Amino acid sequence: MASLLTQFKAAGKIALYLVVAYVAIKLWQDPAGAADSTVNVIGSIGSFFAALIDKIGTFVQSLGD
Repeated sequence: MASLLTQFKAAGKIALYLVVAYVAIKLWQDPAGAADSTVNVIGSIGSFFAALIDKIGTFVQSLGD
């Protein structure tokens, strides 16, 4: 059983290395596109958390009514 877990960990590491290599190659090929994508992702995450905080505030406020 431990051997199977070790194999899964090794496969996970290989997959992680492949993803990092893919991202590095894409960044090297098109740095401006990668920067735009990164800004869009960060903006989307910020919008999500802003909406989440707004909805939580509305929920908490409705508890007091």
